[in-house]
Amino acid sequence: MWGGAILAANWKPVSLMGKHDSEADARILIDALLRQAGWDPADKSQVRTGVSVSGTAPLRDVPAGTEVSEAEESRRTDYVLLATNGRPLAVTEAKRGRINRYTAKEQVLLMAKYIGAPFIFLSNGELTYFWDYENDDARIVSSFYSRRDLERLIYLRKEAKPLATVLIPDDFIRVGEVRIVRPYQKEVLRALDHAVELGKRRFLVELPTGTGKTDVICLHSKPMFKAGRAERLLFLVDREQLAEQAIGALQDLCPEYSSYWLRPGMAIQHKQITVCLLQTMIGRYREFTSGYFDIVIADECHRSIYGAWQAALTHFDAFHIGLTATPAAYIDRNTYQFYQCKTGQPDFAFSIVTAIKEGHLAPYRFAKRITHLIAEGATINGETFDPAEFEREWTNEDTNRKMMQEFDRLAWESYRELAPKQKVGPGKAIVFALTKHHASRLP
Repeated sequence: MWGGAILAANWKPVSLMGKHDSEADARILIDALLRQAGWDPADKSQVRTGVSVSGTAPLRDVPAGTEVSEAEESRRTDYVLLATNGRPLAVTEAKRGRINRYTAKEQVLLMAKYIGAPFIFLSNGELTYFWDYENDDARIVSSFYSRRDLERLIYLRKEAKPLATVLIPDDFIRVGEVRIVRPYQKEVLRALDHAVELGKRRFLVELPTGTGKTDVICLHSKPMFKAGRAERLLFLVDREQLAEQAIGALQDLCPEYSSYWLRPGMAIQHKQITVCLLQTMIGRYREFTSGYFDIVIADECHRSIYGAWQAALTHFDAFHIGLTATPAAYIDRNTYQFYQCKTGQPDFAFSIVTAIKEGHLAPYRFAKRITHLIAEGATINGETFDPAEFEREWTNEDTNRKMMQEFDRLAWESYRELAPKQKVGPGKAIVFALTKHHASRLP
């Protein structure tokens, strides 16, 4: 398994007020960015600066200010990043002020092809583009890739096999029991495979709670590893219970790949699978380079793409998979924009109505005797309280306990009708609390 570079823990964005006066200003900033990604610009075995080539001659450094011919101009660049074996990994061009990637990249492309560097970076020190020119267009990244990131990409490219060579299983073992891969789960897996083969970089999945979102995504991760399409995966969740569920499923279904839960204060471990709370990652994402992960999965993604939270996702230049149980009609359009979908149209959707109709979920029934006051609110002494306000101001531990006792009684009363295949007592149930704090107080 590859090791990996991370950014220094005290990483801070480098910025230069106003426009850069020269490319020399950009190089000062780029040097700092390279150091943050684990490169040493002063080490000639890692980074060559002011590089030119002539005919079949090897790379040579050209002092700043040296005049070169037009032919030589296409064979010179500001930086060449080298692999551990000394071969060129990436050409990096320092640009003054605003970057026109479509003009700049054609010039540096000639140099990259000439020396056999598979990757290109264009940067002015504040904005950086990464270009895997044989496979994709140039795109903005949050940091330079580390040496290990680039070497891993080359390794994966050599090892990559068609995902069709890894068959979708008919069943799998989870928590000691055999589970059948359902038809809609196979459809999700095929849709994800198709997206990867087409080069799509973001994918949004809508599956109702209880239909196995976590199992499906684990079933997809395993062939991605096996087919050489990925080596590092990040699974982001927003609650500890979901982190426990995710790490359990990943260790059950992908036991041959090392995994851990990155908790607050824990040193980063260079394992293939990282599970992390979004709240933890938002304070630590700068410790990683943009190319550290190959896949980033966001559970309940409709809650994680807003404001500062989004930075924990956009920092990583990876294949992003968003999971949500929220029906398409109720997802904010920003979620669709982030995952590059048309508004209201996830890449894959399986409705709760269909899940119930096909027998994958038990039908639901509203517990009206519990929800009436909470849903409708109340008017007391001429003052009206909305449901959330009523819960904050008036309900207490005893109220919550009585509600859950009534819920439990109704579940035992109704389960044989709603879930006739359930052998002993009510199965899993969903309780929609008014707020997160309310959910934490329910017994």
